Amino acid sequence: MKTNYAIVGVFVLFAVLLFSVGLFLIGNRQKAFVHHVDFFTKLNNVNGISPGSKVRVSGFEAGQVTGLEIPDRPSGKFRLKLHVDSKLHCLIRDDSFVTVESDGLVGDKFLLIHEGSDQAHEAANGSNLPAKEPIELAAVIEKMTGVMDRASAAIGDIRVKADGALDAITTTVNNTNGIVTGIRSGKGMAGMLLNDQQTATAVKNAVGNVQQAAANLNQVTVQAKQVMSDFRSRDLFGKAEDTLNNTKDASRQVAQTSEQVSLTLTDALGPDRSGENAGQNIRETFSNVNLATANMADDTEALKHEFFFRGFFKKRGYYNLKDLTPDQYRSNPYFNSQRNRRTWLNAADTFGKDPNGNEVLSAAGEQEIDRSIGTAKDSVIDQPIIVEGYSSQASAAGEMVTSRSRSLIVAHYLEKHFHLSAKNIGVIPLNAAAPPSSGKDSWDGACIVLVAKAK
Repeated sequence: MKTNYAIVGVFVLFAVLLFSVGLFLIGNRQKAFVHHVDFFTKLNNVNGISPGSKVRVSGFEAGQVTGLEIPDRPSGKFRLKLHVDSKLHCLIRDDSFVTVESDGLVGDKFLLIHEGSDQAHEAANGSNLPAKEPIELAAVIEKMTGVMDRASAAIGDIRVKADGALDAITTTVNNTNGIVTGIRSGKGMAGMLLNDQQTATAVKNAVGNVQQAAANLNQVTVQAKQVMSDFRSRDLFGKAEDTLNNTKDASRQVAQTSEQVSLTLTDALGPDRSGENAGQNIRETFSNVNLATANMADDTEALKHEFFFRGFFKKRGYYNLKDLTPDQYRSNPYFNSQRNRRTWLNAADTFGKDPNGNEVLSAAGEQEIDRSIGTAKDSVIDQPIIVEGYSSQASAAGEMVTSRSRSLIVAHYLEKHFHLSAKNIGVIPLNAAAPPSSGKDSWDGACIVLVAKAK
């Protein structure tokens, strides 16, 4: 009996210890053991947002939604309470705002707090942050449908007026055919010249006969008056003027419709409140999808290993690259190894500005990446690659945002240009400080690290 009590005691102690460790890991994952600050925001539509939804600051995991107050009338707004890690409080300023985003195209919704400007004051704990309502795809489609309906109506109007113009032109052509037929049948001076050989001979001989020439001239004048009278009686000049006016009106309506379509497309595809246009948002969305797919592949691989996945993560040396802080990354022996091959990219030569003032990869930067990766393309197909982003701006917030943007730009080019797998490419913003093993104290630009596989 004593032996049985001992076994039961050991089993209970082990169960309590296991429960405590699990509780600590879950709490640490949910940031339950860190200091927080609270903010509030209001939204008309909380589709996909509920208590427990994630909150991010400049793309970093910052906390979660801890409260949601329902409005007391239909015109009111939902009031949400945001529980944010106090370490990111310095990025939230009075001019910061909140938007509803999603992980990729079909991922879960979360709230993104955009960093404020350096000139604004730090937002106080418990303050209200303005929110930007998400653009619903159905509203954009409805707006485009209305524009297309108006364009279709304008085209129908042009078609009706064009048919009227063609009828007037057909009448004019028929009248002209009648005149030509009269000439061919011998009517008028021209008809006589074409059909009566004797008259043609007489005209040739009229040079020496003044009286015959005068008679012929009078006859031509009479025929010309008859022709002009016929034109005036049919009002051909007035019909031609009306046709030209109808054509001008139709052209003006087409121009107005085209301008409306252009304004609608400009509004739909133009820059948002944060200054990023639709192309940039879509490109960053697809980058997030690729990163999410790579993380899912890592999680699936972990399930194939030992109990609690310890063997897999112990062999690799870390759980997830996005869970590492810059300081942890710099001191991690897996990434700080001398065996890792590095290619340094200077910001002045590697990056440029597009017409909207956004930083993009320059032609010289693409050539430098091609030279460094192209010669070893076959050997890096399955090799892990880390893109380190660096920035030497004056503020810490500016360094973090710029270094992250630069690492994403280079990673996107590697994946697209060399057809590399997204799960083998990671990004890490390091502000301005480089790892000790790199041989550099600070850097401004980016660095491509070909991580040597563990022995």
